[in-house]
Amino acid sequence: MKKNTTGPRILITNDDGIDAPGIQALWRALRDGYTTLVVAPMYEKSGAGCSLSLSDEMEVHRREEDGAVWGYAVDGTPADCVKFAITNVKDFRPDFVLSGINRGMNVGNSVFYSGTVAGAIEATLFGIPSMACSLAVRFHTKEAGKFDDSARIVRAMLPWVMAQKHAPRTLWNLNMPNLDFEKVKRVRLTEHGTSFFADEFALYRQEGNAEFYKNVGSRLEACSAVANSDDRALVEGEASLSLLRTNLTIPFGDSDRTRLEREWAALLGGK
Repeated sequence: MKKNTTGPRILITNDDGIDAPGIQALWRALRDGYTTLVVAPMYEKSGAGCSLSLSDEMEVHRREEDGAVWGYAVDGTPADCVKFAITNVKDFRPDFVLSGINRGMNVGNSVFYSGTVAGAIEATLFGIPSMACSLAVRFHTKEAGKFDDSARIVRAMLPWVMAQKHAPRTLWNLNMPNLDFEKVKRVRLTEHGTSFFADEFALYRQEGNAEFYKNVGSRLEACSAVANSDDRALVEGEASLSLLRTNLTIPFGDSDRTRLEREWAALLGGK
């Protein structure tokens, strides 16, 4: 599995770890036709969100085959990995960043916690177009993930996604049902829903006065407010593709802005 040296440069990261089946399937699907580099956490970092290892040393191991470097295992978060790849890996400025394929969907409120989505967010903060890729494998189960099938979807969609004009501070979020490639009905353009996994904390052990809990919540509270939500597409056997943005500001018109600033000035004694 040598690193390809032709075609667009694709940086691949994830939050399940560099040896996870999802990222390995994605790399296998793209190494012919693209110049790929895998930079991913050394260990699983699910739920890391956009966190960074600011005050910690980051151990980095090169991954090689037949003397060629195909990736780096980083003892850090997905955001760390993207930062490291873009700023520290010489002669590799990615044209596009793929984060995944994650074991478990990243829809609704999960987007805000996801290390997979965070990897794509970090790329767009550098001005590089990106897409998070996730497979709807059920949590806390031994369900086998159809990663090779989902990698075929990513490979098929990637040329189209890369051909789109990149709007600053945006990223694509692709979620795929855990089905054979032939059984996936279509790719639906969806909206970011508000579904969430209900929290459930289980007591695992106790040492003296200390109790150790783990969040084992796996029940998805589906969104009913958004008819075209990302999670609903998966239930219907479709892949979900959403365009997200990192600009969280709610815009105000000029008249509203003037009115509010006058009110605030009065609160501060006429400033």
